[in-house]
Amino acid sequence: MPPLDAADDHYGLRPHCGICGGLMGIGEPFSLLRGNVDSTAFSRRIGTFIFPDYGHLPPNTFGVRLCRKPGCSRCATSAESSTVHSDCLDLVQQKCLLDRYLEQLWIITAWRVPWRHAPHFHLQESNVALDFSELEDLGISRLRCLPREVLHIVYVYSATSLFWRYNSASELARRLPILPSERRSVPLCAVVAWDRGGQLTTSNAINHLPVLRLTIDSWGIKKVERLPEYPAFQGWRTENLLFVVLQERDIEGVIAHLKFGCLRLELPNIIDGLQVWDTPTPPALNRCSFHPAGLSHSTQFRTIQLSQTTGITFFFCFGEIYAIHAHTRRTPSAQSTYQLLSRRRQASVTWVYIPISGEDYIALLGARMMDKSSAGCICLILRMKLAGDVVVGFTYSQEARYLVLSKSPPSTIIYNTSQLRPISVIGAYTTQKDDNLPIDPFRCPLIEKNPPFRDACFSLSPLNGTSRIRLFNDKDNGFCLGILLEFNNGAQRSLGQCRVGIDRSEDYQKPVCICIRRQSYTRPEITGLLQATTVTCTERQEHSHGSREWTCFRLQGELEFWFSLYETRLTVIAD
Repeated sequence: MPPLDAADDHYGLRPHCGICGGLMGIGEPFSLLRGNVDSTAFSRRIGTFIFPDYGHLPPNTFGVRLCRKPGCSRCATSAESSTVHSDCLDLVQQKCLLDRYLEQLWIITAWRVPWRHAPHFHLQESNVALDFSELEDLGISRLRCLPREVLHIVYVYSATSLFWRYNSASELARRLPILPSERRSVPLCAVVAWDRGGQLTTSNAINHLPVLRLTIDSWGIKKVERLPEYPAFQGWRTENLLFVVLQERDIEGVIAHLKFGCLRLELPNIIDGLQVWDTPTPPALNRCSFHPAGLSHSTQFRTIQLSQTTGITFFFCFGEIYAIHAHTRRTPSAQSTYQLLSRRRQASVTWVYIPISGEDYIALLGARMMDKSSAGCICLILRMKLAGDVVVGFTYSQEARYLVLSKSPPSTIIYNTSQLRPISVIGAYTTQKDDNLPIDPFRCPLIEKNPPFRDACFSLSPLNGTSRIRLFNDKDNGFCLGILLEFNNGAQRSLGQCRVGIDRSEDYQKPVCICIRRQSYTRPEITGLLQATTVTCTERQEHSHGSREWTCFRLQGELEFWFSLYETRLTVIAD
């Protein structure tokens, strides 16, 4: 890294508070703790400021430039800063003589990021520690009686509460005076083992175990261990930890800094990052198929274990996927993933839900290769054993080619994440051997080049054999947002935006007809009329409505469902 100017005025902002670990809210007061060139020592404290939205801001009254621009070249060459809530910093100052412990505070808050320019990982707190001394004063002393598992459930459902921010800051202030003061810097290749707060074990032997695994939690690097070989894939993942698995050749030139019981890596200039996984036993990349195949040394991988998944929600914006949520028994709603998107992205994404019933599974995963005009868009094809071919995303190009990512049923779907940027890599891993038998051609609907409204997404489902219909409706105006269909053979298909566990829903058992009423409406922030649809179902063929605007159809043929953030258009195509 080039030398820094002592008068450098550029301050890159982190999206989380280094003290409590919570996300910084736009408009919240915050302060900055600045480090030295290699981030191993405290330099100065500055602020208070108001936390801005993403972008690049002009110099303020302190003469500094606050920056939240991803990939900023100035941030890459400026000294690092730790962002902290002003009230968290004030509380730490009340609890201890802060001027004595600014060095410790800097290391703890800054080294939450395990190496320079590592992305924000959005890790959940796995071990909630309560400052029991404060509970009596707050009138909630009975919290100390809860089992740890129940306490963690309380935390998960109230993680953004100011109570937990107060508790985290108080607990950190208690730890500052008792932190070990050892300072060491050694090549990572010499590290044999380390656990946070413990002693560093090193060796200069050339025959030590060849594989190194790092465990990362919300406080940074938690553990370093040696393994005799690359771990065998086991299909276990977590939201609380991340893992880096490295061969000896991957860590040449990497330095491990140890201070105040924390460990951080310094990467050489030729390494721009490390591949990170949400599983301690990631699959070997040469056994995975990806589309596009644009992997890098700093790819952050996430996995979906399909055996535990009841559905998948894709968050689309302008034809690109910005987030993916796997619906499981523990995470039945995609709201938690939606909240990790930026405020601007939240206002523009559409939710595309793919159900996976208990009787069904993904038999094959494919992708539709786009032409150059659709660069950046991803179109996946999930061939369900019972539900048939389900298209996620689409292209208007009729000359697109098809790519098979997994001819055998995949056990795991793999994709990358990147702050503010769309997902650019999706792949599959299977524990079964692919056979050499030819596969049936994919059934992708031919989509018209002129959709009914701007930024429209398309979905299509057969109606024959429907046994149950669930309608997802807007709670304010009753317009239909999405439809979930269940079939006699146990399959499920979705249309539109099915925001499971969020929007109001209506169930119809053994429906006979689906009834559609097209409407127009306005929104204050949008010019012109918007298209909308009201939908209901009946269990009798003979029925009536109070208006002639309704059109009723027997459950035969196919149902087309165009949708965007604010508009819908449904069409039944009869057999």
